[in-house]
Amino acid sequence: MVLKSAFTIFSILFISYASIKSSINTNRKQLLQSYKNSSNKSETLNQIRNKFTKHLLEEIIPQWYGTKWSFDGYSEIPKSGSIACGYFVSTTLRDVGFNINRYKLAQKAPYHEAKVIACGTTIETLQDKSKEELKAYFIKNKKDGLYFIGLDFHVGFILKENQNVYFIHSNYLNNSGPTKEKIDNSKVMKSSVYHFCHITHNDVLLKKWLNNEVVVTN
Repeated sequence: MVLKSAFTIFSILFISYASIKSSINTNRKQLLQSYKNSSNKSETLNQIRNKFTKHLLEEIIPQWYGTKWSFDGYSEIPKSGSIACGYFVSTTLRDVGFNINRYKLAQKAPYHEAKVIACGTTIETLQDKSKEELKAYFIKNKKDGLYFIGLDFHVGFILKENQNVYFIHSNYLNNSGPTKEKIDNSKVMKSSVYHFCHITHNDVLLKKWLNNEVVVTN
């Protein structure tokens, strides 16, 4: 009976998450058509970037809260098994609709993961900075939106919202797993170097998502 109940819960989670991904994929195709038909592609792309970011932040990532972290975790089903920091990033990006090899991306060193996600755009690097200095840099210099960030031995997303900066990552402390926390409160936001790049404001990456083009991980 216990095994049957566990299997039922697993099936519900799988179907629910699959439905979310399917709905996002349908919307992506609609957005692509809107972009193709648009007479003001710059304005339309800005609308698309906002919708894309909402899909990732509000539909995909929250599904993973409650999943445990482990060093070798590579689950594809939220709240089932465990997921390491690199796989959390690569799996959520794949599941929001990027045509990307989640295994190859997850296994890269933080800088090289940033390089893949940047798709030829700028990768910024800060060295010997505290998390308070990192937060101040984002507030002063960066637009609201989502970013990839690589630390010495950890990776995740940075979300800049007005005067708030959040770290979204699979937290290894106490095997906590995926979480969203203010950067001020993060006990793992410590690094000799930070590599980060745009996600929300990366037009090259956004168009790859829109057109279902391969994000090269070689």
